[in-house]
Amino acid sequence: MQYKKKEDWIPADGLTLEDNALLTVKSENNTLVVAGPGAGKTELLAQRACYLLETNTCKFPRKILAISFKRDAAYNLKERVKIRCGENLSHRFDSITFDAFAKNLLDHFYKGLPVGYQIQKNYNVLLKEYLLIDEYKSKNEVFVNNTNKDTIHEIHNGKLPVELTDYTAELRKAVWDSMLLSSPSHLTFKMIMRLAELLVSCNPYVKRYLQQTYSHIFLDEFQDTTTMQYEFLRNCFEGSDCVYTAVGDDKQRIMLWAGAKSDVFSDYVEYYSAHTYCLQRNFRSAPKLVALQNYLIEHLLDKKDLVIASEKWDEDAGEALIWAYKDQGHEKKHLFLKVKEWIEKDGLNPRDICILVKQQLDYYGKDIIEYFNDNGINARNENDFQDLLTEPVVGFIINTLYHVCEKKMDVEKEEALNFLISLNSYIEDDQILKLERKFYKYIEKLRNEFTKDDPQDYTQTVQSIIEFADRNRIIASFSNYRNPKYLTECLSAIIALINSHIANKKSLKEALDLTVGKDSIPVMTIHKSKGLEYHTVVFVGLEDDAFWSFEKQSDEDKCAFFVALSRAKERVVFTYSQVRELRWGARRQDYKKIKVIFDQLISSGIVHTEVIPVLEE
Repeated sequence: MQYKKKEDWIPADGLTLEDNALLTVKSENNTLVVAGPGAGKTELLAQRACYLLETNTCKFPRKILAISFKRDAAYNLKERVKIRCGENLSHRFDSITFDAFAKNLLDHFYKGLPVGYQIQKNYNVLLKEYLLIDEYKSKNEVFVNNTNKDTIHEIHNGKLPVELTDYTAELRKAVWDSMLLSSPSHLTFKMIMRLAELLVSCNPYVKRYLQQTYSHIFLDEFQDTTTMQYEFLRNCFEGSDCVYTAVGDDKQRIMLWAGAKSDVFSDYVEYYSAHTYCLQRNFRSAPKLVALQNYLIEHLLDKKDLVIASEKWDEDAGEALIWAYKDQGHEKKHLFLKVKEWIEKDGLNPRDICILVKQQLDYYGKDIIEYFNDNGINARNENDFQDLLTEPVVGFIINTLYHVCEKKMDVEKEEALNFLISLNSYIEDDQILKLERKFYKYIEKLRNEFTKDDPQDYTQTVQSIIEFADRNRIIASFSNYRNPKYLTECLSAIIALINSHIANKKSLKEALDLTVGKDSIPVMTIHKSKGLEYHTVVFVGLEDDAFWSFEKQSDEDKCAFFVALSRAKERVVFTYSQVRELRWGARRQDYKKIKVIFDQLISSGIVHTEVIPVLEE
């Protein structure tokens, strides 16, 4: 194909990038980009991918590897690149999570593991941490009873191979042996990463394969990179000519509890001689919310990287509120009335409103979800669906079924067809036209079958859709699905979800709407909200009990609060309830521990506080 000259390249879609963003896009050096909320980091990475691919700076046939922390972020970045530079070039852009990258490497080269660390091909992934503790307890219950659980995990997940220097190391090796030799092998995601790291360390062929495949590496949400992930990646590409682009924001560092490397920015800049750029624009939030963020950046987070609101806003736009309630019963009723007003009078789509909680969603959000659903506004726990719905194969199934329901579902039809075109790597018009005709004929077949006898169980229908697309092509096109068990689990999950709605006497269209959360208020934790944005954000429970660990990890909790605030485009609301029903029963709430947050919100002069009167029954 004809590549562009570097000097002739301009940002896709005629976008204008701020100076530091454009420097990053065209950089030939390792870079660290400090990008705050709403700075457009996804667009920055997408534009850099376009530049590298369209100018052949990432020389064919080498690829770009983009690593994100969340599957939806990885998927969104991949889709953005596909839109910006087209199907053909985007095939050379791999967007994936750290866990998936390690797992794909292990699944592909597992036979190269050294003696003593070999695994079976179809291993089980243990998602529950207590199962690992049970393995240790089966070997030495006294050790488990006298050792902190976090310490056991730290010991278990150390580097491989295990050096048998003392009893603890011998116990660790015994547990590893037991889990690897199980039928099938039992692995956690951290074990998978350590095995993948061992594989690269002891097998020059695998390391050479990686380094010859990728010339550029993108690291998204870099502030949350763990020590293990950082070491793993360094091990994979040590000594290569790969160019790194790391994007992150230490104001949003909320994963220290999960092992995030606290000095990852400074270590990276020193080790890779990286140039540092800061993005100054906030394209997401209205000016008053940007002003509030800047005030908190300086006075709560003690940092100086302030930002500027986009010129698209009226200078008075934005609203920040604290609503205080007698108890959570009044909280849910008042929130319901306000959300109803925002939808009916202000014309907001329910998906433009998000309810956030710090953690323990069952206690801070479940009652609100039930009350909303009982009174005519759909709401759901988004944590339960977020990962599944970003799976490419699930998106294809849903879009295909939507097209079966209604002929005018143009967006869904186009996305389903694009999925098939991508699977087949078609670029010629006549190939695409033949595929379109084949797809439309298949859709008519499904419509006729449903007309005769609308099924109550969509298992066979979904399997038919997968076979039409060609299961083998799906597996070949998406590295996540090269482990057949994972693909089977995804299909089983979406089938169960659709069937559960059908069982409640919903039509297929209604079942699909419920599945994707159409017209439903998303309720989620702060951690699940990272990378997302909403017109209005309601943070429930600005209280000491919600921030129970504030005294031990105040910096991380302040960052979590900042993440919640910065999801909002135009309105953010914080709620406080004098009494809240928690795990241990009804408790009076206070804000003594997090007084610094309240004080800074009030002293900003931007946040309006309102004590909500008791509502009449």
